[in-house]
Amino acid sequence: MKTFHHIIAAVDFTPCCRAALHEAVRRASLDGAEVTVVHVMEESLIRELKAALSTNEISVREEWEGKLRAFVNEAEPAAVGVKVEVRVGHPFEELVQACATHEADLLVMGPKGSINEPGHIGVIAAKCVRKAPVDVLIVRKSASGPFKRIVACVDFSENAAKAVQFALHVAGQDGAELDCLHVFQSATTVALDYGGFATPLPPMVSDEEAAKEWRSELEEFLEPLTRKAQDLQVRSLIKDSPSIREAIMEHVSETHADLVVLGTRGKSGLREMLIGTTAEKILQGAPCSILAVKPDDFIANTCD
Repeated sequence: MKTFHHIIAAVDFTPCCRAALHEAVRRASLDGAEVTVVHVMEESLIRELKAALSTNEISVREEWEGKLRAFVNEAEPAAVGVKVEVRVGHPFEELVQACATHEADLLVMGPKGSINEPGHIGVIAAKCVRKAPVDVLIVRKSASGPFKRIVACVDFSENAAKAVQFALHVAGQDGAELDCLHVFQSATTVALDYGGFATPLPPMVSDEEAAKEWRSELEEFLEPLTRKAQDLQVRSLIKDSPSIREAIMEHVSETHADLVVLGTRGKSGLREMLIGTTAEKILQGAPCSILAVKPDDFIANTCD
């Protein structure tokens, strides 16, 4: 089972990072992991503070480390033994460096969308999901306490297996129900999606037979992963839909899931490094927390 050893919690002092801090501390307590809370200050702010206060960078850092410690103590009383760290530079680059320095295996942060689109994931959070070298957990502001229903998205890849293992681990710790979902696209469904303008193709198998085959493949894929999780409520589900993203989002809405687990693909430098563009759309639109699980051979890329 997947466990974490060192967790980085990104804090920017906004309300949306409080739930992320709570979840980071909670996950660490369950896994016996260390937690380092990191706040990144832009260099421009450091320059302004140095000029306004007639002081140096060391003094500014020390003051903000005190502010960070006070914030952590106030926001998360259970954060005993949690380390705090103030870094200076670009937020994404410094968070990646903090993960490397501490050999972290999970980065937890809030979504922090814009004022006009508060439900969307902010630029830094989205970039961390795409390019950070560790698994990234985006915690929604509404999250509180243990997860109750988890959806693991399955595309039969090696990294999807890792995602399912993580989902099983969290479900076991939190007593959550787990849905392992695969979305397929039958010829009939795709034709209907095109309003009848798609050229009909002679089906190799009927839609019912195709669904049966996908269900069988999903169960075969999950069997070795779930073999030791017989005490958990795990469902294997398939959906026929022209849009993978819409099918997943519909299932999340119907089941009131509070965590979606996605395996990612490590095509360094490409925006579509998740499960195509589908996962990025899920990341932006899901009303719940999201965990992006990185492949073992993932290479961090700090370039745009």
